[in-house]
Amino acid sequence: MPHFVSTKDEIVQNMDDINSNFASLKVSVLKKASRISGEVDRITIGPNSITNENENKKSENIENEQNSCNITIPKKSIHSQNNGITFSVKKILLESEYQRKEEVQKEIERHWQHMKENGKVIQEHIAVSRSHMARERERRNKENYAYILAEERMAEQEEIRRRHERQKEVEEYRKEIKEKEELTKKIMILRNMYVKKYHDIIELSENFKDKNSFTLSSSYAVKLEELHLQMKVVDEKIKIGDITSVDLNIIVNLIHQIDEMHGMFKSEIDRINVQCERNLVGTENTVHSHTQLPVSESQELKNNQTISETVISEQIIQNTANNSENNNFQEYGDEEKQRNLQTDNISSDISQITSSTANIEENISKTELDKDHLYEYVDKDLLETYMNSQKFFENHVKMLDEFLLSAATKKFRFECQKAINIPVNAISGINQQHLKDKYERLYNLLMGKSWPDVNQYPQGAAFCKNILAKKIVNQGETLVSSKPKMAFPIAAIIVALWNDHSDFGDLLLSHFHNVCPFTVPIFMPKMVGQSNEDYYKLMGYKYDEDGTIEKHDKFLKRMSGLMRLYASITITIQRKGITKTNPHGLQNAWRWLAAILNIEPRKEVSDICATLLLDMLEVAGNTLWTAYPKQFHKLLILLSEEYYPRMKNVGCIGSGPLVRLDEFLRNSLSKGSIPAPDGQLPPDFW
Repeated sequence: MPHFVSTKDEIVQNMDDINSNFASLKVSVLKKASRISGEVDRITIGPNSITNENENKKSENIENEQNSCNITIPKKSIHSQNNGITFSVKKILLESEYQRKEEVQKEIERHWQHMKENGKVIQEHIAVSRSHMARERERRNKENYAYILAEERMAEQEEIRRRHERQKEVEEYRKEIKEKEELTKKIMILRNMYVKKYHDIIELSENFKDKNSFTLSSSYAVKLEELHLQMKVVDEKIKIGDITSVDLNIIVNLIHQIDEMHGMFKSEIDRINVQCERNLVGTENTVHSHTQLPVSESQELKNNQTISETVISEQIIQNTANNSENNNFQEYGDEEKQRNLQTDNISSDISQITSSTANIEENISKTELDKDHLYEYVDKDLLETYMNSQKFFENHVKMLDEFLLSAATKKFRFECQKAINIPVNAISGINQQHLKDKYERLYNLLMGKSWPDVNQYPQGAAFCKNILAKKIVNQGETLVSSKPKMAFPIAAIIVALWNDHSDFGDLLLSHFHNVCPFTVPIFMPKMVGQSNEDYYKLMGYKYDEDGTIEKHDKFLKRMSGLMRLYASITITIQRKGITKTNPHGLQNAWRWLAAILNIEPRKEVSDICATLLLDMLEVAGNTLWTAYPKQFHKLLILLSEEYYPRMKNVGCIGSGPLVRLDEFLRNSLSKGSIPAPDGQLPPDFW
């Protein structure tokens, strides 16, 4: 309640005071009225009162008599005497009212002042609160702004890092191209020296005096043919741009050998020329007799044989020189002469595929009696699948021989490689739009809807598909091996493109099988007579230029990246709106695991087998358990209780891959589940 409002008790107290004063006045008036009531019989109060002087005197006397105190009463008019009581009461009431009003006004003013003071305090409090709230809002806004700026800086830094990586890749690619160009120039200079030596040998063989006396042994002819074949291999590598410093060393060695051969030919021809001169002098000084002229049949047969050998040797040398001249014309781009020259088909751009396939076929043909031993480690159907895959790739690349040799397509090929490398290197699962953009760029390229136009040349689309498949497999070796999460966005792009181009999928599998034959799966044993280098290359090992084999841990890491990418393809779900099934779906992961269980473990492949098994189970295990709950559980039990002990018996004790595989199998069977792989894209991602 406000302070200026009087309470009920205060009002009652004030009224009591007024009533008590009024009661005492009333008693006094009544006493006086009772005294004169016997003498006065008319109206004496008010305007209708009847008064006279006597009565006034009497009333004055009576008033004087009754006044006990000697107080002089002032003279009053009749009107004032008659209305004195009324005037006094009104005055008292008015004065009381005035006092009350003054007190109320003071109380109101006091309370009003109090309210003003309280209002000021409240206003100050509100102002302080608003100030605090404003500062809090400002602080939160600054925090939010700082957080947004931090995110933007992180995004910018990430983009800068990616640009640096791309720039670094471009620089490395340019550096590699420049090194190859310089290496090609050096090799071409040495190659011209080699060709000149060949021409010198031809000239020497044509200009000696007595061709019938010149003999070229079969060993020299074979040696020349070997040198020619080695040079032919180098020429093919030059044409496809796959030369290394090893090829430089090879051609240096070839020049050294041809120099030695040239010296031998020259000394032999000089000897024959001197002998011819001596024979001529002896013939002039000899008497021509009939008995001296005949030649024995044996000597004639020998001379005929010598002539035959000489002619054959000259043909070998001439053919070798012609082939060398033909290659020289092709290298320097005389297009009119290239059309008229007959050349052999160029081998594939990856020579290891041809050599590996040839080695397998040769080894199989040499070990017809040892098939039981071979098929103990290699399934016959899987081996056939592997061979067909390699032949398919060889045929595809042979189809591109003329396209790869043409100088007119060099710029087009470079632009295609650039248009493929940039989006493939940028593939990631950042968001839906990012992944969709990379797919559309590759899709438009393969369909001829973007620059460069693959329809510009008949083999343009086939060339791009081959380059794309090779690049994606390379991403498995490098990127996925270090960042396993990246396998899933790459697999999503693969499946989407595979839907549109089935031949791209076949090429991709061929590249997988060539680089990592364990994706078939196939674990070739070492065959009789096979060198260690050929065997390890067949398994997927890489060799440095100096002949040093790849380290085992690096090899395992690279194979692991390839297997994770392959397994990711099998569990990838189609994009939104695509009703097709995965062209290489989950059944292939199941087939791979079942095939592994049918292969006999071996010590030399126990580590790689355990590593790839663990990769396949970690990536595809969750999906396989969901799709085949009972069968997959039985397969895990079989793998844990039967196959793993066999691997452990033939493998190294304490091997890291074997220990990790055993731990994974035990945890999975005890929990009754396998967690989803880290980084897997959600079903409705894009």
